[in-house]
Amino acid sequence: MNKTRRLQEFFTRRLLQALGLLLLLVCAAFMSYLPVVTVIDNKILDLQFKLSREYTPQKISIDPIVVGMDEAFLDEIDEPLSLNHLHLANFLKAMNQAGAKVVGMDLSLPEKRFDALISTRKDAIDFHKVLLTGLLENIQSLPVVVAKVWDLKHAHYRDIQVDYAAVLGMQGEQFQAVASAEFCRDSDQRIRRFPGADCQPDRIGRGLATEIAAAAGVRQDWSGLINYRLGARFTYVPLQDILKLAQQGKTAELQQRFAGKVILLGATMDATDLVDLPVSLAAWLPANDPNPGVLAHAQLLRSILNQRLLQQTSNLSLFALSALFALFWLGRSIRIKLMVFTLATLGLLVASGLAMQYDVWLPPTAIFLTGLLALGSSSSWQAWQHFIDKQRLSKAFSGRVSPAVMQEIVEGRIDQISQSRRLPVCVLFSDIRGFTTLCEHAQANDVVSLLNRYFARMSKIVHDHGGTIDKFIGDGLMAFFGAPQQLDNPAQNAFNAAREMLSALAILNQELQDEGKQTLQIGVGLHAGDAVIGQVGSAERHEYTAIGDTVNTAARIEGLCKDVGYPIVCSATVHANLAEAGTLIALGDQNLKGRSAIAVYGWQPL
Repeated sequence: MNKTRRLQEFFTRRLLQALGLLLLLVCAAFMSYLPVVTVIDNKILDLQFKLSREYTPQKISIDPIVVGMDEAFLDEIDEPLSLNHLHLANFLKAMNQAGAKVVGMDLSLPEKRFDALISTRKDAIDFHKVLLTGLLENIQSLPVVVAKVWDLKHAHYRDIQVDYAAVLGMQGEQFQAVASAEFCRDSDQRIRRFPGADCQPDRIGRGLATEIAAAAGVRQDWSGLINYRLGARFTYVPLQDILKLAQQGKTAELQQRFAGKVILLGATMDATDLVDLPVSLAAWLPANDPNPGVLAHAQLLRSILNQRLLQQTSNLSLFALSALFALFWLGRSIRIKLMVFTLATLGLLVASGLAMQYDVWLPPTAIFLTGLLALGSSSSWQAWQHFIDKQRLSKAFSGRVSPAVMQEIVEGRIDQISQSRRLPVCVLFSDIRGFTTLCEHAQANDVVSLLNRYFARMSKIVHDHGGTIDKFIGDGLMAFFGAPQQLDNPAQNAFNAAREMLSALAILNQELQDEGKQTLQIGVGLHAGDAVIGQVGSAERHEYTAIGDTVNTAARIEGLCKDVGYPIVCSATVHANLAEAGTLIALGDQNLKGRSAIAVYGWQPL
């Protein structure tokens, strides 16, 4: 017991509150690393991308041009796609003539020479030689970057034919001419992050878009998130259209469309190299369809060339905001905290949206969950403390006030019982007959023990019938029905309680008789009417009581019990409200001390 008390004295409310806040700060530090938080943040980020593209579209100054190899291109060529050497060579030549700034190809060059294959066309070509020549003739003035693809089965990048690799490597060290086309994918397989070294199989942070940008003269250590807010949805230029313009010698038109531009060649076919993106970038596809992978590279190029990758808020800033929301653990008014928390949450979402306008991503989930945890914990803690206080209060006042009054105090409605009000009630007075004589011949301890024994049973009956015990007056008891607990028929409740008191007294008398002790007789008086109910006394000592003529009359009626010979006597007002009115005996008008005569009725058990 002493150890428990010492612990209670040590762990004060303030100390427990401080420990709770510290625990919340620890939770806040790790909240953003929870997988579920990342998933929710990603959903919010995608929604912000969509809303931004719809309501605040972002124009850009540098936009790559996508050249697509589509189904129409496949229908026009005679060779299989793996033997598109001639078309790639012609494409490079056309882009060189057009004055393109750099060409990136989201496709891997052949692994083999294919020089043993012979075309059946009249103008038979050497596939290997024509592509090699195309590379050699154009890389002098046109930077070319091609993709390398990770072979998951063999756990390495697929090699391109050594001659092609050697020629591409002649472009210098400004950029890596053969770069990874791999992307980082989140748990939902969507592409959102910059494909840095951490998500490259060879741990080299030089991807296709990075090296295309470097070939265009933009080199930097990039990090962050792909900015899907930038630019309109992509359209693409069919590869066959460019080849036709070149074949027709329309160099001027090619220069007008592609001069100084960054060109990205890739597959735009319906079922090839499709990826899941936060927003739909392909203008020629339905909004919810997967997009060609070349568009992911194109959007990343947009972000890099315009130097507008999204930068996520630092971990320190996120922790500071989470710590601010953890302060909802403090304070007492749950209603006020709930209102402030709602406003703070709305403010957080607005701040996240505004930060996006400055290319900063403020993930709100960890901050919100920290605040929600703080508010929920605080509410639970206060509810527990309130429960403990109620239990302590009930224990402290148990036996000192009636249960109905105790309930009003515990529920915090003390003002309602402290304010005096005139209410309709039924007042009950009871008294033990000849108790003064009994006390003269008994020990004091025996008298007190008998009274406690008697009042324990009578009090329970009064409370069971919704009554409030006002006071014990020696061997007498005063109670009233109808306050603070409202009753439909206070007179009926009081009469039922009086009858049960007589039944309980019969049982008690049998016990006393078996113990060789003197039995008891009581009288009960009832009167109904308006009385002033409230707390009477001083600030140091007061009690919840009823005062007025109704109380005085009930006391006088109880005094008639001995004279009229009935254990229960009530006024006509009570009699008029009883269902058992026919079982009571009219006793006529009886004189009461201090007031005029009134009609009374008597009742006694059979």
